[in-house]
Amino acid sequence: MPTLSTRRRLILAAGTLVVLVAASVWHIMRGSYRSVMHEFDSWRDPVLLEHPERTGIPGLQEVAFRSRDGFRLTAWYVPSHNRAAVVLVHGTNADRTTLLPELNILSEHGFGVLALDWPGHGNSEGTSRWDSKARNALTAAIDWLSARADVDPQRIGAYGFSIGGYLTTQVASYDSRLRAVVIAGTPRNFAAYVDRNHSKWGLLSRWPARMALENSGMPFNDLRPEDVVSSIAPRAILFLSGTEDVVVPTDLVEFLYGRAREPKEFWVVPHAAHGDYAQVAPEQYSKRLGKFFAAHLLD
Repeated sequence: MPTLSTRRRLILAAGTLVVLVAASVWHIMRGSYRSVMHEFDSWRDPVLLEHPERTGIPGLQEVAFRSRDGFRLTAWYVPSHNRAAVVLVHGTNADRTTLLPELNILSEHGFGVLALDWPGHGNSEGTSRWDSKARNALTAAIDWLSARADVDPQRIGAYGFSIGGYLTTQVASYDSRLRAVVIAGTPRNFAAYVDRNHSKWGLLSRWPARMALENSGMPFNDLRPEDVVSSIAPRAILFLSGTEDVVVPTDLVEFLYGRAREPKEFWVVPHAAHGDYAQVAPEQYSKRLGKFFAAHLLD
């Protein structure tokens, strides 16, 4: 029979184990929750935003206009040389500076390029919620381009990366002024994206992640890309993914591609992670973007 001191040691060990397990569970749950909420943080790169001349892109201008909700939105613009223009919209925890490769590529092909800061990001006013106010910001960018003397309002396209592609899909489904869109690294719906990125610990990580999504204010069941992408046809869509993308794996993009109607294209960039297409395949990427927008905005 265990002595009193032995029983005390066993009780102490069991209690310590319970505390350690509880602490580990709390750490996992708290980490998953905070990770999802981080997707809604504002973001700003002060160096390039305050020194656009460092981009080295000829003709780059700082512009601003109002969203339909009254927010002051900021962007970079390179004027069009072919009467067509493309809106670039970035992903989470980012601003317009992260799409400099695309801005440079498309401007070199002669397109007008408007690189937008989402509300609450870069120098734009507002808050980061990825909701109707974000969609209204993209609509305001299309309004602004449509009023430009160098742009034919029938020749406007969009490039959306990650959550930017999510919102681009939503807006393109009901705004026919977007004549061609590129959807890059974009999941079929935000809940599927959250579940995939928080599956390591099963329910312990998925449940707080879903709770964070519920508390974020994002209407994640409203206009899900997988439900509305078919409405974009007969306007063209180019879907992009990377073989090494672990943030939005290719199968999530492929599902969205499957829901779209023709005309559509799907390019999985070998060795590319989440968005580094220009780094791993610079020549093919430039040709692919230029050819796609030329075919559908200039023809």
